[in-house]
Amino acid sequence: MTNAERQARRVRIINAVRKRPPTALAPPDSYPAIEIAAMMREIGVALSEVAQPIPIVQGRLVAIAARYTTQQVRLVVLPTVLLIQIGDATYQIDGSTHSSLQLDAAGRIDNIASLAEAGAITPTDAVTAIKTARRMPPRFGRFTTAIGYAITTLGFGIMINPTWATLPGYLFLGLVVGMIVSYGGRFPSLTPILPTLSALVVTLLATWFVAAAVDDGLLRVISPALVATLPGMALTTGAMELADSQIISGSSRLIYGISQLALLVFGVIIGLHIAGSELTPQSPSTPMGPWSLYLSIVIVAIGLSIYLSAPPGCLFWLMAAIAVAILGQKLATDILPAARSGFIGAMLSVIFAMLATRIRTSPPAVVMLLASFWSLVPGATSFMSVSQAATGDDANVASLGAAGAAIASIALGTLVGWSIFRTIDSRTPWAKAIRKAA
Repeated sequence: MTNAERQARRVRIINAVRKRPPTALAPPDSYPAIEIAAMMREIGVALSEVAQPIPIVQGRLVAIAARYTTQQVRLVVLPTVLLIQIGDATYQIDGSTHSSLQLDAAGRIDNIASLAEAGAITPTDAVTAIKTARRMPPRFGRFTTAIGYAITTLGFGIMINPTWATLPGYLFLGLVVGMIVSYGGRFPSLTPILPTLSALVVTLLATWFVAAAVDDGLLRVISPALVATLPGMALTTGAMELADSQIISGSSRLIYGISQLALLVFGVIIGLHIAGSELTPQSPSTPMGPWSLYLSIVIVAIGLSIYLSAPPGCLFWLMAAIAVAILGQKLATDILPAARSGFIGAMLSVIFAMLATRIRTSPPAVVMLLASFWSLVPGATSFMSVSQAATGDDANVASLGAAGAAIASIALGTLVGWSIFRTIDSRTPWAKAIRKAA
């Protein structure tokens, strides 16, 4: 086989594995400015609703604008408000306080945004597709979703506190919170109190039936069950936005995250007061082996695929993304303190997701990224530290500082990961193909 034949064979294999870059449908200024602005409005609001940081939303909207118009475009992007001006006469303003971590909807929105970034969809089609994606119902019913949440809780429990005796407690508490979150979501008026209600119920049940049987620490037992109400995503995104000089967005998200933590801690305090008893010291329960970390990755991926309504056929990719985050974080503990090891996990997660999404069978990058950030559970560390301080447990300034360091390290790792990916991506055949198509 000659070198030319080998090269041709290699190209065929690569083309069979990777996705084809979308091509632009028309040159800029081919569509009315009002349609372009409406498309950018819908995409920007939808991206914000699926927990995309403001710098990423703004960057994608700028890239979309460059594909569709040569007029000057001004943007104001905030977590709940979006303002767009194209030229001197076209304005769009919209906002949303709704948020969703439904992975299939997030993936659909991300795909539409990617097509728009390449100019490969008409503005009216993009608006219609985004509206349809935002109305997508979850793949599973409420009870099945609660089961998925219980499985996720079991996985996080094995990841945080891997002991044999606590496994039934994780499943029990996870199912209870899953039912509260799934069925409580039917009543919008209950949404603000769901964190407090979940923490209260879980604390009571853990104090009476779970933590009294296994002396693994109340907070370590209940934290996995409260993973859906923990504000880890908001705290991490806020820190990342502040690092990118997005002062309004970053500070508002941090304040929101801190208020959510306060509601959770308040629920724990009320639960302890109602229970009226303290946990009695017992001999530590038997720990699981070092293999438990790998088991937890599989269990968390299965649970999240059900609870977060992941797109069909992406379980393997969820496992891979979570494994990159968790194993990268674990390996980083050899060179970094545990509270800062999330930097490596977050950085590797971003690079992996953005490169893996180019493979034909992979889901959109946002699906893998959201699963990765859930697995890093920065909110669990914050919750345990703040709760220990509020309940008079063995917390100090150092433990609270460690919680803050964990959040900041993940935010910084995300920023570094994005920077590395953009540097690599600008030199890949994918980026060159898109530029050529333009």
